[in-house]
This record gives sequence, structure tokens and C-alpha cells, in this order.
Amino acid sequence: MNTYYHINNNPDCIWKAGDEIYFGNEYNKFWRFFLEKGAYINLNGEKRPADQVIKYALNAYAYNEPVPPQMKDYRFNPVFTLKEATDCLGQSRSIIRELLFESIRKDFYSHLPSRHNCIWLSPDDNKSLQFWKKLVHGTTKRIFRVATEGTIHRSANKWLITGTIPLNEINSLAHNYWKGSDAGSLEDEILFVGKLKIIEELTDV
Repeated sequence: MNTYYHINNNPDCIWKAGDEIYFGNEYNKFWRFFLEKGAYINLNGEKRPADQVIKYALNAYAYNEPVPPQMKDYRFNPVFTLKEATDCLGQSRSIIRELLFESIRKDFYSHLPSRHNCIWLSPDDNKSLQFWKKLVHGTTKRIFRVATEGTIHRSANKWLITGTIPLNEINSLAHNYWKGSDAGSLEDEILFVGKLKIIEELTDV
């Protein structure tokens, strides 16, 4: 069995050395976020779709259109609205990427782990670990050295930088991702499904 690092940002994590956990039977936290959260803005104690709120604000800025009653407590500031629009666009862009990547995987690379139910690992290398520690969100980050028994896919993460580009270009990026093109860097991400064994928790890295 090969060994890797896993950075866990779940504050409720109870893993310890010797535990064995299986991944692949249910959606992971990353994909559940897109399934359950959506992009909303709280107004007057209610959640409203972010794109609608942003559109109302834009019409008020650009055309002096009256805003609906539910917008009365909105902070009308163009920079603030631009930030909300950027966040909303980023989430929508990520959803499109994940749906397209998964569609390509199912059609051409079905033997590889899905990004929807995998766990992410990094190479067993300190420089790689330091790189990924900066990218993993959350204030709680526990680092485990793990052994794997299952299916691994290693890819250069540059193929994930899709942006608002044509779908044909995203498809091409997806194929490069699933082919593992240019993999081998310390910045690679590793997808895994199968049995994960916790070897140890690292506290001094």
C-alpha cells in the first residue's frame, strides 16, 4: 500500500491511528455543498437568490429603476454588489466544471474515482503538504498520513482552472485532467476511493 497525506478540515473529525474508513459510497462534503447550499443573499431575515438581488441592484445603479420592497435593507454599494456577483459567478462556474468533468469521467474514464464521492490526498512529501495546507479552507486542519487500498487518480490541478470559457474548452481540460496529463508535480491533487487506513496524525508540520 502506498502512503499519502490527507488534510482534514472537519471540526467533528474523530479519526485516530489504526482507523480504517471506506470512501466511495456517498457524496463527499465538497459535492454536497453544491447540492445543498446555493448562492443566496440574506435580506430582511430571508434568503433570496443572489442573482436576483444583484440584478435588482444593477438596475437601480444603471437605470434608476425602483427596487422591490424586499430590497429595502440592502446595502447599495457598487463595490459590495460586485463582490457578491463575483462570488455568485464563482460558485456557478464551479458547478458547471464539476458537472462537465463528471460527465466526461462517466463517458470515457469510468474506472477512475469520481470527484463527487472521493477523498482528496496529497503526495507523501513535505513541500506538497505545505502547498496544500495553504489551499485547504477552514480554521481546523488536521494532517494524517494514510495508506490506501483502492483506486487512485493523480492529476495536475492546472486543468481545474476553467473560468468562463467555451464548453468545448472545458471538455478538453477535463480530458487532460482524467488522462493525468502533466501529472508528477508536488502540486498535483490525488483522488481516492476505497479503504483508507490512518497510519498517524502529524502535529509538527
